[in-house]
Amino acid sequence: MAVTIKEIAEYANVSRGTVDRALHGRGGIRPEVEKRIRAIADSMGYKPNSAAKALSNLKKKLNIGLLLPSIHNPFFADLILGAQEAQRALADHGVELLLVEMRGYDIEEQVRRIDWLVSQKIDMLVLTPFDDSRIAEKINELTKQGIEVLTVNSDICNSDRVCYVGIDFERSGHIAAGLLGLINHRANVLIVNGSPKLMSHGQRVRGFMDTIQSRFPEVRLVATVVCNDDNFAAYDLLRQKLQDHPDIDMVYIVGEGITGVCAAISEFTLHQIDVICFDDVPHTKELFEEGKISATICQQPYQQGYLVVQQCYNRFIGSASRENAVIELENQIKIRESFY
Repeated sequence: MAVTIKEIAEYANVSRGTVDRALHGRGGIRPEVEKRIRAIADSMGYKPNSAAKALSNLKKKLNIGLLLPSIHNPFFADLILGAQEAQRALADHGVELLLVEMRGYDIEEQVRRIDWLVSQKIDMLVLTPFDDSRIAEKINELTKQGIEVLTVNSDICNSDRVCYVGIDFERSGHIAAGLLGLINHRANVLIVNGSPKLMSHGQRVRGFMDTIQSRFPEVRLVATVVCNDDNFAAYDLLRQKLQDHPDIDMVYIVGEGITGVCAAISEFTLHQIDVICFDDVPHTKELFEEGKISATICQQPYQQGYLVVQQCYNRFIGSASRENAVIELENQIKIRESFY
């Protein structure tokens, strides 16, 4: 089996971008690091991908469009960094990346942004799709036009997308329920959903409820609210639910809205309310330090961004399977001691 840049990077304890620069003489790293990486590659029997080299010599371009609902959603910052780093590592092979950001979950707006990217002559499209038949139909339309579509961070049913890069969100929900059971197996739980327009959020709720029902029959679901990943909406919803149900002692936050939830808990309750949420964006770390979050489940956004651009390139040069693929990263549990 051929040795990959990923394997060399893991052995050398550096990034794949660093290995790529070292093996192709692109500079930007210290000479001693380049020498060490080349020696490791030689010892492992690494041979450059001939197809990639040929495409590089021909200066053939791969234009990737990246569409994310990332405005005012800090989770996507690391995903974007990963995608941009992968593009820089592959720039000499003709890979270009056009990022388009949007706010919220308006279906027609996502369709319009997709159409605009297509007008820019992209070869492949990467997006976090909204779970709607109009988006699935658009993906199928692009596939017929010869534009491959890859999904990242959240998937979509009934479409011809060729690859999904992200985590298993139902497993995320199972893990969240397991954490709840460890903290309080008789909890009165409020679920704060992000958006029903993201398949990933629905999967987190479904996995959570499946495990609660099968393993923790004494847990009581008080209510489920939808904040559309908006902190102000989350704050107002929590304030009302805490007034209506003062026995709530556990909140499960499926998407964004963490700051709003924790602010409402601080202002309107005197008793302990445990919070289980997702991701380790800056404000999450601050809330951990303040003792307002019990546990979070992380999904490696930087790696998602890097891998989805790498997968685009692999498909472009023919080194990836032409079958539909799923590239799953591990769910990572973090508690306060993970940060401090």
